[in-house]
Amino acid sequence: MLAIDIGNTHTVLGLFVQGKLARKWRLTTRSTATSDEIEMRVRGLLDLVPLPKFELRCAVLATVVPSLDRSWRKALERILPDGQVASISHLNCGFPVEYSNPAQIGPDRLANALAVERLGLRNAIVIDLGTATTFDVVKDGKYLGGAIAPGIETGMLALTGRTARLPQVAIEVPERATGRSTETALHAGILFGHVGMMEYVVARIRREEKNENCKVIATGGWSQVLRGLTTIVDAYHTDFTLEGLEWFSRTRMNHFETPTV
Repeated sequence: MLAIDIGNTHTVLGLFVQGKLARKWRLTTRSTATSDEIEMRVRGLLDLVPLPKFELRCAVLATVVPSLDRSWRKALERILPDGQVASISHLNCGFPVEYSNPAQIGPDRLANALAVERLGLRNAIVIDLGTATTFDVVKDGKYLGGAIAPGIETGMLALTGRTARLPQVAIEVPERATGRSTETALHAGILFGHVGMMEYVVARIRREEKNENCKVIATGGWSQVLRGLTTIVDAYHTDFTLEGLEWFSRTRMNHFETPTV
């Protein structure tokens, strides 16, 4: 099956064979892309796969860019004329959602909750570090909600874009919290400040929800950068959202791909 996670900055595609991620591609998200352009790019990527012959039977889509949902679905339906194409939402995720307006939940956040289920967990906090940093709370198998904060790079761009003397710098892990230059001070404030925010939000969620023993899982592009800077994260899963979409195809749809020879 093909899992597609469309974010504000990047679109990540994952090709799963027998439940395992076989190939992954990261593309720049273009909000104006047409279905023809999308079809051409996806077909080109699939043609490059050096795998035994397989039959692609379904694709699952999660997009936080609403304008792209229709274009991607049209493209995927042409690529899989005899298969299934689904967009994940609160209507088909298959677990209780305790959110005042479930339609507002980003599909990627629901996919993260599905990935929690895939691990056999019923209680977890998922921290997804991307354009935004999101906290998704699952308790007793229910999606409760969470928190949304500016992502690491988003925060840096906002800061340097609104100040005259702060330069835009490549984000690196500093050796100490007291920066000895403007660049290292920015590194310390942005990264260590983000870690501090993560630790506080997790601690508060655990206390408020009386869920002290829940697992904390980090995913997203920036998760590996912060690895080792905090002890609150129990596990790092780079492809957690894609894994949630794959789980959706296995448990919420009738068909999924199997290799053929």
